Amino acid sequence: MGPIDQNNRGGISRVSVTRASRPDKKQIKEAFERLLGAFGGIRKIIPPDVKKVLIKPNLMMGEPWTTGITVNPFIVELLIMELKKERINVIVGEGAGWGCPSDDAFKATGITGLCSKLEVPLVDFKRGETVRLSVPDGSVLKYIVVDRVVPECDFIINVAKMKTHCETIASLSLKNMKGFIAEDKERLRFHLLDVNRCLVDLNRTIRADFSIVEGIIALEGIGPLFPGKPKPLGVLAGGKDPVAVDSVCARIMGMDPAEIRHIQYAYEAGLGKIDLDDIEVAGESIESVKPVSWELPPLTIEALSPFNEIRIVNGNPCSNCIASLASYLHGYIDKKIIEEATTNVEILIGKKAVSSGSGKEIAIGNCLERYRGKLPFVSGCPPPSDAYLELIALGLKGDFKPLTVNSDARIVDPENGESE
Repeated sequence: MGPIDQNNRGGISRVSVTRASRPDKKQIKEAFERLLGAFGGIRKIIPPDVKKVLIKPNLMMGEPWTTGITVNPFIVELLIMELKKERINVIVGEGAGWGCPSDDAFKATGITGLCSKLEVPLVDFKRGETVRLSVPDGSVLKYIVVDRVVPECDFIINVAKMKTHCETIASLSLKNMKGFIAEDKERLRFHLLDVNRCLVDLNRTIRADFSIVEGIIALEGIGPLFPGKPKPLGVLAGGKDPVAVDSVCARIMGMDPAEIRHIQYAYEAGLGKIDLDDIEVAGESIESVKPVSWELPPLTIEALSPFNEIRIVNGNPCSNCIASLASYLHGYIDKKIIEEATTNVEILIGKKAVSSGSGKEIAIGNCLERYRGKLPFVSGCPPPSDAYLELIALGLKGDFKPLTVNSDARIVDPENGESE
């Protein structure tokens, strides 16, 4: 794990951008080799005194890489093979998203079988022995909790996905580092404080020595999960400066990196370069790989609802609750319910959401348990997407009886404990 240069202002950061004309292994391997070749190959990227390398891929909720949600496991395989050729010890590690056991994500994405075949240790960051690391000059966090194997490694290769994100706008290499956090309660703390500044504090403490962003099949729209849509792009980007890598990737996605708060904050913290004048783009140009259009997510939590009849009350929710609600509102809600609405609904989301007393509110998520029995309440952390249906449908008809949707997505009347 390389040292952090808090005043990384001088010099030029190189970012390699390559294209695979087809998403087959031959084309991807050639694009991967060109990416590393821009830095002189793996032996030039990794210093000679490095003994152990940790590869951290984005495996998220265990969805196939073709969905645009997780990274292509072939990239991990290529990295392992390159490192083994140089007789460098390698470990693969990840901690899957909230509510998804990492073992399930490992198996579903093929990483379990891959690491077994190549005889490489696979570490679940959410199940091992943990250590606290102090955050140097943290703006929000004083410490982070990670698996003890993380500080034992000399070099970290971060393999992120190129995708949109309803909370942070984009999920690239800086955001992918969140998977290092070993405990779900610590991840939740990021959202209760300020997820963008917490991401910077995390990257102050653990720096990826080399970052690869896989956009062979990227994700656009309502990410980081469904109903975000896979976007075949055929692009790989990588470099030693994660801020520069993310800045280039953001521009490929049609975004200004200075408007993506955690990227801008990371630049301000001296963690890397953001301006193109300070970045050398090797290989393909940004314009040559940039698609004609890229569907962006809502830029605020309040804008999450596509319907005038449904208003979101922002209480700093976690990304899993955001993704679950966004998935329902954008992908599954019956439009007939909206057309027949007789009143509006306000949805409270996130621990800091406060009831206005309008009488037209629904509270969602276990962090708003205090409203159970007082408002229509959907339990879960996060609630499954299909859990919102009935209470929102009732609310749009003017029925705000304080019913509860339990963990089985069944409505319960708290007055008598019986299912409706």
